[in-house]
Amino acid sequence: MFRSVQTFLSTFRNLSEEGYERLLTKPISFFGKQGAKTRQMFLKLPPASAATIYPGILWVIPGSMVGPYLSLYMVRSGLSQTEVGVYQSLALLIGLMGLFLGGYLSDVWGRKKSLVFFDALTWGGYCLCLALATNKWWCVAAIGFLGANQASGPAYQCLLIEGAGAKARPHIYTVLQIANIAPILFFFPLLGGFWVEKRGLIQANHEMYWFFTLMTALGIGLRWKFLPHSGAFEESPRNWIHAFRDALRQYRTVFVKFFKKRIAAPFLFSKFLDEWMIAMWGIYWTLYFVDRLGLKESSVSILVQAVVYITFVILFLIMPHVPGRWIKPLLGVDQVFGFLSLAVILFWTHNDRNVFWICLFSNGLFAVSGVLYNSVSAAVWMSIMAEKERAKVVAVSTALIVIGRVAAGSAGAVLYGQISPLALIWTMLGLKALNFVILRWVSGALRTAK
Repeated sequence: MFRSVQTFLSTFRNLSEEGYERLLTKPISFFGKQGAKTRQMFLKLPPASAATIYPGILWVIPGSMVGPYLSLYMVRSGLSQTEVGVYQSLALLIGLMGLFLGGYLSDVWGRKKSLVFFDALTWGGYCLCLALATNKWWCVAAIGFLGANQASGPAYQCLLIEGAGAKARPHIYTVLQIANIAPILFFFPLLGGFWVEKRGLIQANHEMYWFFTLMTALGIGLRWKFLPHSGAFEESPRNWIHAFRDALRQYRTVFVKFFKKRIAAPFLFSKFLDEWMIAMWGIYWTLYFVDRLGLKESSVSILVQAVVYITFVILFLIMPHVPGRWIKPLLGVDQVFGFLSLAVILFWTHNDRNVFWICLFSNGLFAVSGVLYNSVSAAVWMSIMAEKERAKVVAVSTALIVIGRVAAGSAGAVLYGQISPLALIWTMLGLKALNFVILRWVSGALRTAK
């Protein structure tokens, strides 16, 4: 016993003598090295990746201000809680035609022209409708424009990794996530909350969406100026009347070839489940936290701000150290964190004093799940496509996901609005467990194939 006390005292003395050095120099050294590693990820981006990612920051600034209030704004403008989900699900049908055109024209016009054209049309229409909204039909029109934004997806995904090797792709998606949350680190969600508190929910959103319109126009202009020229993989049809037939033929050829791969169908089904759950929770989490759990409206922005810092810490401290060989073994881990994030609010015993912290804990776990999904799953998905087939495979895959979400999204909205919010959460818990099993099988198949 005496020796144990002596050891403790000796350790305490050493800590007191070296404490300042350990507490100051080591963290500074660590963060300095970490910052250098992260900086290298940014500096090594291919030109197309950089010009695709960085102007998008201008969308994030106003988007982070209005995003937490979107569902509340639409409900206050006249949509019912069920309509908010149903219309957003039905708008995905518009996205089907957008995907068809986007996948085809990105190979005919080139990816740069296709991206800029469709972004100007869809983001511009979305922002203007919500800036001018006086009733629910303006909101429905905005939902339609946002659904049509799927047309930008094939060109965007191709430009994002143009000129990058397979090992660099997880880092590109990590940089994308860091860039997308960087403006939020400077308290723009809190500015949106302050705006709402001072001007009221409806008036503040009108004004913020005018700001959104301006920033969107600036970002599109920068992409047009700095994106490198992208060549076309297909010739423009001599007669545009036959373009539809030619496009169908090209899509059919690519589709049949790609989906002969053993893991293509299971992985696509997994992505459908994830995209549906992310979309549903993105629509309803604010309504659930405010209307069901009693979270104050003004606390929504604070919650978003806090979760962004959690996301940034993960992206800054962990993801740069994840080697390429870990990507496949990590498939499915995101489902564990997503499951826990929903279980927290489902099994929590309600207490008004702790509601903010429970909501923060739940969204923090969901943030971890999102980081892994956006870096790991996206990198694997892009890596199993050949460059020439990528635009059309992205378009076909997204279209299949959209078709599934039209029905499933409406069903999710009915579950939440007509049956019970708890029914939707229980459903997502079960699907998270199923998705974990699917992704672990895909991970094993990928590693066996190598």
